[in-house]
Amino acid sequence: MRLAISKSRTCRFPLPPHPIAAEQVRTLVRLASAGWDIGDVIDNVLVIAVELVTNAAKLGEVFQITVSRRTDNVLIEVWDSSEAAPERQQESVDRVDGRGLLLIKACSKDWGWRLEEHGGKTVWSVIDVPTASSAGSLSRGRM
Repeated sequence: MRLAISKSRTCRFPLPPHPIAAEQVRTLVRLASAGWDIGDVIDNVLVIAVELVTNAAKLGEVFQITVSRRTDNVLIEVWDSSEAAPERQQESVDRVDGRGLLLIKACSKDWGWRLEEHGGKTVWSVIDVPTASSAGSLSRGRM
């Protein structure tokens, strides 16, 4: 029997502008979401969290990630001090970077960004978490 999640659960973590931040966020998000019953969606949550944190770490200042479990989705928000819009890099077979926003778009239900009143911006992503009834419908071939 699955228990319904009736209210949001939120975890916030400040992170240093260091290359290890991506590995730290993997561990922190896994620990924070351990009891959230999000199944296979954890892989998408981790990919998105790491991509957002990697982008924020490039600015060279402390930034913050917030991960929230809501009734039917997970919300990831990363705040940094820059007010510059996230930009998708030109695709190239020679580049090994610059594909973060493509990954975020592919793994998210929705994503975007906003300027904050206190300065900086927050880039966010919403990842759907299938409920027991929708997962059953999908496994029976209905959409």
